[in-house]
Amino acid sequence: MLTVALPVLLLACATTQPLAIAQSVTTTPLPTATLMPLPTLSPTATATNTSTPTFTPTPSPSPTPTVTNTPAPTATPTNTPTPIPTLPPTPTQQPSGNLTLFTPQGWESALVVSDKKGVCRSSVKALSDGEIYICWAITNSGPSPIEGRFQVDMYLDGVVIQRWLGGDMPVRGSIFIDDWSKLLSRVRLQPGKHTLRIVADSTNLIPETNESDNVLERDFIWEPASSSTATPVPLRLPDLALYTPDGWDDPIVATPYTGDTVEGPLSLSATTYIRYGIENRGLISAPSDIWVYLYLDDILVDMKVLDGLIADGTVTQPEWTGLFEVTNVTQGDHVLKLVIDPANLVLESDETNNTFEKRFTWSSDAVPPKLSATPTPGPTPPLPLTLPNLVPGWRFGWDGPIIVSHEEATFLDAPLTVDRKPFIDVVVSNQSIIEAAAFTVDLYFDGEKVNTFEFPGVTESGVVRWWEDWDGLPDSSQITEGVHTLRMVIDPSNAVEEANENDNIYEKSFVWGKGQTVEPAPIAYSDEDLKLMLADLKPLLDIQEPALSIEFDHSNAVMDVAEAGYYLMTGKSLKDERVDISLLNRSGYLTWVDGDFEETFAISDELEFALLLANRERIRTQALGFKTRRFGRVAVVIDAERRVADVIDSLAHELGHMRQDFLNPGQTEAVQLHFLNAIQEAQAQQFQRAFWLAIEEFLGVSLLAYPDYAGFHTVIDHRLNSWLRDAQRNEHSLGYLLQWLAMLDDPNLIGLRNELAANGGLSASSALELYDYFVSLPPESIQAYVAERVRTLSLRMRTIGAISKSRLVDGLPTDDEGVSDLSFVGLLMP
Repeated sequence: MLTVALPVLLLACATTQPLAIAQSVTTTPLPTATLMPLPTLSPTATATNTSTPTFTPTPSPSPTPTVTNTPAPTATPTNTPTPIPTLPPTPTQQPSGNLTLFTPQGWESALVVSDKKGVCRSSVKALSDGEIYICWAITNSGPSPIEGRFQVDMYLDGVVIQRWLGGDMPVRGSIFIDDWSKLLSRVRLQPGKHTLRIVADSTNLIPETNESDNVLERDFIWEPASSSTATPVPLRLPDLALYTPDGWDDPIVATPYTGDTVEGPLSLSATTYIRYGIENRGLISAPSDIWVYLYLDDILVDMKVLDGLIADGTVTQPEWTGLFEVTNVTQGDHVLKLVIDPANLVLESDETNNTFEKRFTWSSDAVPPKLSATPTPGPTPPLPLTLPNLVPGWRFGWDGPIIVSHEEATFLDAPLTVDRKPFIDVVVSNQSIIEAAAFTVDLYFDGEKVNTFEFPGVTESGVVRWWEDWDGLPDSSQITEGVHTLRMVIDPSNAVEEANENDNIYEKSFVWGKGQTVEPAPIAYSDEDLKLMLADLKPLLDIQEPALSIEFDHSNAVMDVAEAGYYLMTGKSLKDERVDISLLNRSGYLTWVDGDFEETFAISDELEFALLLANRERIRTQALGFKTRRFGRVAVVIDAERRVADVIDSLAHELGHMRQDFLNPGQTEAVQLHFLNAIQEAQAQQFQRAFWLAIEEFLGVSLLAYPDYAGFHTVIDHRLNSWLRDAQRNEHSLGYLLQWLAMLDDPNLIGLRNELAANGGLSASSALELYDYFVSLPPESIQAYVAERVRTLSLRMRTIGAISKSRLVDGLPTDDEGVSDLSFVGLLMP
């Protein structure tokens, strides 16, 4: 009988997140119409946007959680008020000028629609394919000059499609636009009758002597040529929708406190800070302009444009403070409304989720100072045990608390026959920091007690003890063919007072046959078998519902893909590996994590509780899955209450960790320093890529192609920069970079480097070769190996980015765009 202390092993990963990042968008300055005195006509003002909106990336959560050795700091509540600046009261203006539509000399009307450039004299009632040119003119017909800015809006069928900025007009001064030609780029114009409308001072900033003459409409008919062929609707489409980031009340937040993301007490005497969020929850990216309109009581107060939005991309609008400059806000209730793609320029899978509105109240009172928020109390660790706790014992590599075979000293179950003597092992552990006194274990066979095992002496904390190769079962019972149950009862006489008296029983069923025993042959699949397992892969990856939840269960389909991919890579079935794979809904996942840590808390010193608690909460909140050792085997646990593609990808990552534990357990059992953890992450990340490449090559399909859109360039740059920034503290970030660094400067990988240079990426077999190379590294050599690679990191970043971007495909058909959950695999690994 031996005594062994159990190691505590856990490797938590969030694996790959989609390439989507939170982005902010800046306002495109409004074009300004030409201001001239009457009756002279000036050269036409150019009605074009003077700049392109820029996307300032907002860092998103790291793609993988960091399980550090430092507990999260606890915030200290304070009550220091933050004073709110007070706005000066807006003086009441008396009406003096009057904005009205007017017809310049030689024009047919104040609003002209034409199919020819340079002709503002007469409108065309019917237009066909080609450009559409629009002219309009406004004058100040009042008795006094107009001072201050105002907006001029053009509507098509009730939707604003362009806004111009005007201001400071003398008496009889005018502003006008001629040959504005962007109509067809602002709307998907349908055949038939349409109405154009020009509205002067559309937000009612200017007090006028006559408020009833600011609008002019004109109808026209759009008749595209009969030879035009309809563009087929793609099977996969974007879906623009309102988005509520974590910590926000709603997709729209209005507050008097800068930096806040929750609603606050609004006042006319303080700046209103408005933020909102939108996302693309569709299957593909939206490449074209995406307009976003913000209304106050149906008055358009702000309009912005995005240069497309990749699939799973999110946009958070920085604080906008211009509300009081655009319109006159009065005391009381008002409705803020956000409309995405108001002119339906983007063809979407769902056109019903583009609008959100919320009622807010503005008072005239001063805004109270903001008090610092009191942090929500965090979870508390369990109390340390004060008594021992004897439980059925598990040792890694063994088959459990009860093991039966016909061979001595195996500690593995084997096929059983009634014709040979069985040897039984019984294993017990003290799952407590308090040592346990001597105890006994009773063994039952089909309900009948067959032996009592004595465990003398003291059993210390976390120690496993066992009775090996007991061969007395044939003398105590008659063993027949069929299923029999062995049950162990620890400390049946309660000689040891324990922390938990309800976990002392374990039972296990075994099948006895007759004649010679035969070990089952390894599972093998034909190509036809594998193709059948992967037959519905592409539609499966497009499923947006959870892989496993109360309502949905795609777990069998997920496991079929994992089984096929793993077999293609390794020639082995997961069913033949010593691994327990658990796909769990969110509740089950949290329960599994809590149970695993409960066992760890029980055998840990109280001084370690803060660190354990921080690690547990990090895994609960950040990890998408993890690999550990539990119940004698490798355990892979996945939070499957996420989209199907994301769950399969997470599982592929953890299978990479699993296979490393099989091939080189020394890496698992070594002291887990940062560089070693980073190498292990690089392994699992490259295993992901090899997994998907193997499936691509086997099926002859493309799963990892992404279009050459500006959004993908932006997020590649952002992600590489974030990895560079976090490499010293985040093993997942460093792991991504180590894959590239090894490929670019490890002298042992010259063949793979040449392949990367020639093709822009590795084949499935080469990706697996890189994985195996990382796995083969002796633990004692990894510190120096990583240090040597990191030495060239800053010099390699430009090359890494260039190779990643070179994979973007110009003109990629929309239906061929890869799933967003696989974009890291497709673009950001060698």
